Amino acid sequence: MTESHRLFVAISLPKPIKSGIHAWCAPLVRELPFRKWTHPEDLHITLQFLGNTETDRLEQITRKLSAAAADHEGPSLALTAGSLGTFGRPASPAILWAGIGGDGAEPLHEIQRRVADAMRSIGFVPDNRPFHPHLTVAREYRGETPMQPDTLGAYGKPADPLGRPFAWEAADIVLYRSRLNHKPMYEPLARFPLGQAGGG
Repeated sequence: MTESHRLFVAISLPKPIKSGIHAWCAPLVRELPFRKWTHPEDLHITLQFLGNTETDRLEQITRKLSAAAADHEGPSLALTAGSLGTFGRPASPAILWAGIGGDGAEPLHEIQRRVADAMRSIGFVPDNRPFHPHLTVAREYRGETPMQPDTLGAYGKPADPLGRPFAWEAADIVLYRSRLNHKPMYEPLARFPLGQAGGG
């Protein structure tokens, strides 16, 4: 039987940004009753979920992703962590997320389209929902009373202790695999530099 991995393609975050966002979320853990809060090392911006994939397809996937990343025209992406929002039923959301802003937010959509086209060419059907770049910070609301999403604005945007927003330069695309029952759960398998950000 051929071995398989649960794969997805994403933009990673620098370790100091992951740690900073995790620290900013600490008070929220006490105030917002979600079942699971994201391990700091698992914070990422998903570009496309590939699902269970046989290992003998990895070479083909990495070749396509390398080409898609190299086609990016321009420097690395200047991104920032934005305001909180939710996916799912407003009163009992499945996902709590922080949005993505910065000058690189618009080019990020083009990179996602390029990745989706590359993966479609080898048989991976992309999600038909509009791309909404975000960082998943928690899952499965478990409050005894319905959540009031309009109160999320009171928490503002993730920021360091001096009130400065978390900003970083994204310079590559990463192929991850999910490892159930591991912490952190997501393991990077390969990185693909973005165009000129990769030195060319």
